[in-house]
Amino acid sequence: MAVITIIAVSAGVTTAVPVAVDAIDVDPDHPLYGLERLGERIRRINTEDQMRERWGEYARLAERGKGLEYKRILEEFVTRMHEVAPGDVEARKEAVRWMQEQMPGIGLVQLRLCRELAERLKEDLADLPEVQGEVEDEIGEIENYVRGWQAASPELRENIRAHLRLIMGRLENIAERHRARIRKPFFAYLDIDNMLVDVDIKVNVEAKVNTIRPPNWAAGFENALGEFEILLSEVEMMLEGAPENAPGRRAAERLVEVAIELRDKAAAAYEDNNTQNALGLIHAARMHLLNAKIILERASEWEPKFKEEWTQWKHQWENMKHELMEEGIWENILQHREQFMENIRQRWRERMPRRG
Repeated sequence: MAVITIIAVSAGVTTAVPVAVDAIDVDPDHPLYGLERLGERIRRINTEDQMRERWGEYARLAERGKGLEYKRILEEFVTRMHEVAPGDVEARKEAVRWMQEQMPGIGLVQLRLCRELAERLKEDLADLPEVQGEVEDEIGEIENYVRGWQAASPELRENIRAHLRLIMGRLENIAERHRARIRKPFFAYLDIDNMLVDVDIKVNVEAKVNTIRPPNWAAGFENALGEFEILLSEVEMMLEGAPENAPGRRAAERLVEVAIELRDKAAAAYEDNNTQNALGLIHAARMHLLNAKIILERASEWEPKFKEEWTQWKHQWENMKHELMEEGIWENILQHREQFMENIRQRWRERMPRRG
């Protein structure tokens, strides 16, 4: 490519070189990437094609362990994703279909970024052998998921995504404990993960909203809000008895907080007659809640240090839920949880008086 560039420039070909580099499709870590972008401008590629180009570049960078270094490429992808055909319904649907096809790739990029983050954390804390073991355990978990991602079922992928939230929380906790020793801007990189979570949610939400026609948006929102509140009741009851010092509990609580914030924003959008936006927000809120529930349900497997506490909690929760159903008050609790929460707390105190 360098030889081609020199020859072309010597010959006075001012546009051929960038277009040629663009056709070869070099990545942002290549010396000729500037010509790649110039070639795109010369060809005037549309917003959707730019979106696709940036995602392909970023996915390849993440595969090579450079995703954290090139945050700007992901930011540009997100910008283009929001700009694609806002007034063209069919073009928008086509863009959403393409993004849905990328969903497995988004999950894989999230895993690879988490691995890269853990590797950097390991480097920064190389002089702390006791911490090295903790970080290496997390890297091992991530590696297993990376290797098995392509063959994983949709259900397993959802579990992996939820577990990744827990792993990220544990890495953050390690970084917080040793903040003074961390030389690289670890916490700034968490913005990248947040962006990918938002992309993941947006694709799912767009696909969901596209199945509902505009006249039915209001009914769709009311139904989704009802489903959210029922799920929130169950997750909050589960959290009441969860081991207090376990990272899994903290991760689930954080997801619930985000879900409630999104629920409130959805309600505000609905009041402002922005029903489509409200529908998207409430579906995003529900996705966070589902991740919280998965973490709580699988914590006895995912947190070996708290296995005994989580196993006891899970056994007691299953018994309590069964009793509430037999007593005929389960549905009432789901619909009117505030009236029953003290009753639930008391039941947990009786079953797990020394929890945490």
